Amino acid sequence: MPLLAAEDEPRKVSSWSLFSSSEKPKSAELRGTFGEYRQIAEQAQKLSPAQKVAVKETIKPAELSSTRAYAARQTQAYRQDGERGEAGSKALRVILAGALKQAIERSPTLKQASAELGAANADVREAEGQRWPQIDVSANSRSKSFGRNSNPVSQTVNLNMTTTVYDWGRTEKTIDSRKELGTAAIQKYMANVEVLAQDVASTLLEKEKASRISTINQQYVERMKRLVDMLGDIVVTDTGRASELVQARARLMDAEASRDTWQARERDAEIKLRKLIGTNTIRIPQNIKVALPDIELNKLLLSAQNHPVLLQAEAEAKASRLHAESLRAAEKPQINWVVTKSTGKDDFGREDPWQTMVTVSWPIFRGGAATAAREAALLRAEAELENKEQQQMDLEFEARAAVQDANTLLARADLYVGLIKETEKVKEAFFDQWYHLGRRTLLDVLIAESDYNNNRVNEVSYRFDSYLAVIKAYGSTGMLSRWLMDDMNKSER
Repeated sequence: MPLLAAEDEPRKVSSWSLFSSSEKPKSAELRGTFGEYRQIAEQAQKLSPAQKVAVKETIKPAELSSTRAYAARQTQAYRQDGERGEAGSKALRVILAGALKQAIERSPTLKQASAELGAANADVREAEGQRWPQIDVSANSRSKSFGRNSNPVSQTVNLNMTTTVYDWGRTEKTIDSRKELGTAAIQKYMANVEVLAQDVASTLLEKEKASRISTINQQYVERMKRLVDMLGDIVVTDTGRASELVQARARLMDAEASRDTWQARERDAEIKLRKLIGTNTIRIPQNIKVALPDIELNKLLLSAQNHPVLLQAEAEAKASRLHAESLRAAEKPQINWVVTKSTGKDDFGREDPWQTMVTVSWPIFRGGAATAAREAALLRAEAELENKEQQQMDLEFEARAAVQDANTLLARADLYVGLIKETEKVKEAFFDQWYHLGRRTLLDVLIAESDYNNNRVNEVSYRFDSYLAVIKAYGSTGMLSRWLMDDMNKSER
């Protein structure tokens, strides 16, 4: 199966392709087939064979006609490109999902949220326990009496059972309030997962962006070194061109500084990634090409209404309102059924019988404490609803801005693809005119080399920034972790 160079033929890819056409080294003329990409993905995350895309290993030979041969090459390139893009998309999603799974297992924040969720469930069980009869047992030793007409009390054991007959829904409202707090704890956990997913995906893409730009800058450094070595040999015989050597060395140092800067950014991303997932190494293969999901703003905004942060605020508001209702019910008369028994004996040695009764308790006056507690609960519910409105507004505008950035940055990256091809021709022409004909100055050559390198860097930078904007848009609407984990679950079936 012949190999096709990624930059030799036009490509039909999704608008969110993670493959940059300007990243091909000059020394590498051919790229691997889809089968190689699939092997890389399998080794990285052990994809299920059922999820693989079939590889067509036979290619029909081109016709004798040059036009038909070119059309056949174009068709084959499109087909292979589509296969690589589809498989690469699945591979990247599985890689990101695997990193997220490791981060979930490691995250102290999620462990804290999980503990809070367990505590919320325990609070629900504690409130539900109030429905059952409350049985108390007490005992006292024989008492000592002092003074006249004192009657010592014998050793006794007392049994008391109290059952709520009617409480105006106080217990029920308390249970419902605790359940809403449990729901809020679940949504808080999911919100933390969403934040973690965005951190992991963004860090991996930032690391990949810095890695690819470092590779481009390394190629620029090597080019400048060749020019410096070439000028060094020329200056040996022509000392009048020593100033050109100084210019080339200055550009070389500038290229090395830029390379070191991006390598430092790559190390920073690696450090952050280690904090998130530990010492496990996760890399995005250099020759992988993926298609991130297309952004549809209306669908994202519709999904944003179910963002865990919003659901958490809504659940907390409901819990506060139900708590206020339980406090209001507690201000009314409470009817209880009481059963008591004491083993104590009177002066004649007779033991107290079993007793049962219905009691009514009514908190008439508490100094305004009950009213204040109910008012505070209602105000907390109102505050949570206002918080939900503010968060919904923030998430909506964050998603809109992310979509706008993704589209704008991707359009800029696509413009740089054509600009790279033109500046590559310009730099090669300038070099030939300077080296062979002497019609260009070295400064022209250095400027052309710098423009070509900067265009390549900008293309990769804008393209990856658009990918990061896509990740941010999905994270802002609470869809990122669902998109990643659903794909992992499908690949594991």
